[in-house]
Amino acid sequence: MPNLQEERSAETRRRLMDATVACLYERGYVGTTTVEIAARAGVSRGAQLHHFPTKNELVVKALEYVFDLRAEEVRTLSSELPAGNPINRLEGLIDLLWPVFKGPTFYAWLELVVASRTDPQLRELVLTAGQQLTEKIRLGFAQILDWPAGHDEELDALIDLVFGQLEALGLERELFSAAGDDPPAFVRAIAWLKKLATSILVSVRASGGPN
Repeated sequence: MPNLQEERSAETRRRLMDATVACLYERGYVGTTTVEIAARAGVSRGAQLHHFPTKNELVVKALEYVFDLRAEEVRTLSSELPAGNPINRLEGLIDLLWPVFKGPTFYAWLELVVASRTDPQLRELVLTAGQQLTEKIRLGFAQILDWPAGHDEELDALIDLVFGQLEALGLERELFSAAGDDPPAFVRAIAWLKKLATSILVSVRASGGPN
């Protein structure tokens, strides 16, 4: 069981990471400074530097932390998806994922991706975090959809399709759509995404995959 000092340290890290994501979303990567993050988190600069010596380390760790929280939320909600029908579960999973791609976490991640294009050190951190995230996504999809062994290529294609389309829709929604309910065009796009995604699943089932 963690002692009081460990609990305080964990709470400080959590506050710093929450403040970092909020800063990235509201001010962008360039406008995010460790001074402002520490102020928002209500911790001293010394405490911030103790836990996260550099801005790049802080912003990447913050995104990893928040993505883990979102992933756990999706896993928890996925337990309520209809059992025994992978197609219905896949459609429900897409519905669970879509809100993630129109929220602060996704846009904060985009800030890091764009900034990493011209920052080699940040790029290395982002690539490593992205690879770890991809593996967690693969494991999550395989578990939720009861994906069979021997169909890794189809699973990768399914994930690329779902995440690529949701990322594109999330970016377009931020740039061109007002907050609130999804416009009809987005509702149609999500519906078509479900049809395309389930076609991959149907193909796997036809070749001896999950029923």
